[in-house]
Amino acid sequence: MRISYTELESKVQKMIKEKRFTHSLGVVSVSRMLAERFSLSADDAAYIGIYHDAYRYSCTSDTPAFCRSCGLEVFPEEEREPMLLHGALASIHFSEDAEGDVPEYFKVAVRHHTLGHKEMGLYGAILYIADYMEPGRKHLDDNDRQRILSGKRLEDMIITIMDMQNDYFQRAGIKNAAVSAELYGYLKAGGTL
Repeated sequence: MRISYTELESKVQKMIKEKRFTHSLGVVSVSRMLAERFSLSADDAAYIGIYHDAYRYSCTSDTPAFCRSCGLEVFPEEEREPMLLHGALASIHFSEDAEGDVPEYFKVAVRHHTLGHKEMGLYGAILYIADYMEPGRKHLDDNDRQRILSGKRLEDMIITIMDMQNDYFQRAGIKNAAVSAELYGYLKAGGTL
């Protein structure tokens, strides 16, 4: 048995800044909507969504080594910027903070919500999309959100998001993470989550 969503929400609220908590509530809202649309568990999606940024302010220069010691692969971009490992830390601590076992797909979803991964699963896809387009994200307008949501599959929505990100990265001179580029190529080739 694990603690309820309400108890987890209360715990997360104490772990992160108010603005980040508001973001997490927005992620929960979009996650629920997407889960219902694709006949998945809205409760599972909400539980994952409220927890995904719980360790947003916990990463240090020691985090990559700690994650590796727990058996997680650390990508080069995460090595250079340890804050990107906040999802990895959340995956490590999820059962402990939930005070009971959580399914592996909960952990995988939070682990890969920042850079994406071709093995992140359907709940990982929901979290990735919700994290990008929740209502508080000011870099998107209603047309952008509608464009994303017009995808017939979660995979289509991720491709649209990654197209938008890639356009921005190209303009800003930012190199995409290799694991993100691998996910993009996999989905464009017809891969499914």
